[in-house]
Amino acid sequence: MLFRCICFACFLLPAMVAAQSKTFFHKDTLKIAATSVGVRFNHMKAPLMLSGKKYEIIDLGSDGAPGKTVTVYLENDSIQIRNDNFPYEEKHFFPLQLAGKNYKLRLRFNNVTASFPYAYIRENRGRALVEVPETFELANILLMLSPSAKKMGGMVDSGQYHDEVMAYFKPYLGHPVFKALDVREAEYSNNYYEFRDNSICYEFNGDQLMPTQYFLVYGSDDSTYSNAFRSNVGLVADFARQSNFRAFYQSHLPYYRQLIAQQAEWSDVAGMQRWLGKQFSHRGFDTSRLIFSPIINSRHSTQQFGGSDENGRSFYEMVLFVNGPNLYNMAPDLNEQQCRGVLAGIIFTEVDHNYVNPRTDSFKGEIDSIFASRDFWAPVSKTSFYSKPAYIFNEYMTHALFSLYAIDTFDASTAKFLIARREALNVEGRGFAKFREFNAALMKIKKENPDTPVADLYPKIIDWCRSFAVR
Repeated sequence: MLFRCICFACFLLPAMVAAQSKTFFHKDTLKIAATSVGVRFNHMKAPLMLSGKKYEIIDLGSDGAPGKTVTVYLENDSIQIRNDNFPYEEKHFFPLQLAGKNYKLRLRFNNVTASFPYAYIRENRGRALVEVPETFELANILLMLSPSAKKMGGMVDSGQYHDEVMAYFKPYLGHPVFKALDVREAEYSNNYYEFRDNSICYEFNGDQLMPTQYFLVYGSDDSTYSNAFRSNVGLVADFARQSNFRAFYQSHLPYYRQLIAQQAEWSDVAGMQRWLGKQFSHRGFDTSRLIFSPIINSRHSTQQFGGSDENGRSFYEMVLFVNGPNLYNMAPDLNEQQCRGVLAGIIFTEVDHNYVNPRTDSFKGEIDSIFASRDFWAPVSKTSFYSKPAYIFNEYMTHALFSLYAIDTFDASTAKFLIARREALNVEGRGFAKFREFNAALMKIKKENPDTPVADLYPKIIDWCRSFAVR
């Protein structure tokens, strides 16, 4: 059999240079007397036979990977294409003739937001990691010191560590990185998450910031992976050099390790996943990374990534960005169980987004209709970051779900305290005006249907929302 390989000289460094998806149109028609064509990405054991039917375009795609290939099998020939635009999207179009009928063959290497080395998967499958990564702490320190954060809040503003940060970095507040971080109020939330969360896409190699296995965590344009951290990575590295940030980080490792140990003890992410798995019939994640900083006060987020090992076995990782336990160590009005519960609420309401959001998508039309009454559910003056009706519903659902988890996990007195605190947080603090009513309704529906998973209660929950909204 003849063999041809098509390669392109696109030498790109992931997450280091500006790039975007690439599309290639091949002129030569692939002619096959049969009614189907065999196509195999190199992770597949055998070619997939694609038939021409009523559609003009015959399509097959797979997530991109370093060195990945796709082979098209002709009658006495084959063509192989290598993924040279990794990690960005790459598409190839070929004129295709099957049994005399003309089609277009589209082959896709999909863009990916992370690429896990096999060694990483082997080492971390089944683990629950808790970390204060060096670049993540650098990003948080820069945000805390920035002019915008002083106006917008969301960062710890007192305590010994806060004071040490302020004193150490005060001589460097004139660095140009702070001008880059001084954005308008309307842009602050997106800029904050882009800058903070994407910091894990880099790690130090000496004084240089080099790409990691993550290409994009949070951003509005995943075709180029552009984000606020990547756009300013040169300034960030220069600030770290001038301020000798790495020495500051190293000198505080004992403090970070103390908090990591406490966070790991108080954070039962594995238990949360088991509880959520029963409620949503979800397989869960192979690895969780709980990333925090002692100067985060609010603004938590989560992301998930996927990959596969050398045997083709899938690998799913959940990353959580939250505050540290130090916030609650300074709360004299809370006992230890309440401290654990409050921290659990922060973490749980990020973990459960990974279960709630996909289920919500199955009822998107109904939810969009009901929650389009924005002023009724969540006045935009307080909740503008949640721009779509489904986003509003997901916030209601994820936070109300914690009430069910608290009832099943903590003693009755602690659960009652946590539920009341969660309701006050959402109504008075976050602007979700009807959360108390929604929360009570969910607890009632679940109590009436104790053996029914929450995922199967969605129709009842949505019916309640519809009735409540027209009272």
